[in-house]
Amino acid sequence: MTVITCTMVADQIDERLSGAMTDEALAAWAFDRFYAVELGLARFEAGAEERIADALDTLMFSDHETFRLNEEELRGLAALLRKL
Repeated sequence: MTVITCTMVADQIDERLSGAMTDEALAAWAFDRFYAVELGLARFEAGAEERIADALDTLMFSDHETFRLNEEELRGLAALLRKL
């Protein structure tokens, strides 16, 4: 079973910040991971379940103008995920 970690999510945010990934691709990645957990195909890192779920929830809608995160917000989210 795949384990979705804080570092994994933060690394995807870094990919978006570097320009290697679009907002749409990041949102799709987050959506896929969130629902993999819902379907029992993956699980969140132990002790960080809520932090990861909240981050994925935020990211999976970030391709919509209303919910799009700016670079500062993305950096902040990545930093929050890296704090353990």
